[in-house]
Amino acid sequence: MFSKIKKIIPVIVSLVLFDYLTKYFVKTKFFPFTKINVIEHFLNLVYVKNKGIAFGFLSTLPEYMRKIFLIWIPVLTCVVLFFYILSSKKISKLATVGFILIISGAIGNLVDRIFYGYVVDFLDFYFKGFHWPAFNFADSYISVGIFFIFLDTFVKKNS
Repeated sequence: MFSKIKKIIPVIVSLVLFDYLTKYFVKTKFFPFTKINVIEHFLNLVYVKNKGIAFGFLSTLPEYMRKIFLIWIPVLTCVVLFFYILSSKKISKLATVGFILIISGAIGNLVDRIFYGYVVDFLDFYFKGFHWPAFNFADSYISVGIFFIFLDTFVKKNS
């Protein structure tokens, strides 16, 4: 178990640190709702204060409800996933990476929620009439992690 911890913790810390540093850069260099075009007709950098989860969902809940949904449930999820990785003997590498990404993303967004009361979103992708809501690296970690777990499940079912 200790050898797993020695492998997992540095990866989680590195991913959370990268997420934190990118958000810190945006918080210190941008004003809220600033928009800088990076790739014409494709990518802007913006500064959005997201008090909810994806797409601002749950942002209008009373403060005590948001704390339950946006702080305590992610903390519990991280603990459960971490111990699942450590205790599972038959977990695939793909699923392990997926769980590590989810944990890292959850921690990255938790740091923002605990210290600022909102999550810093800054990646703003769009193409023609399609515009994706702003997000951050922690959100990407979670999305890719979920994709890896679904892919792992699909591969296992078909083998």
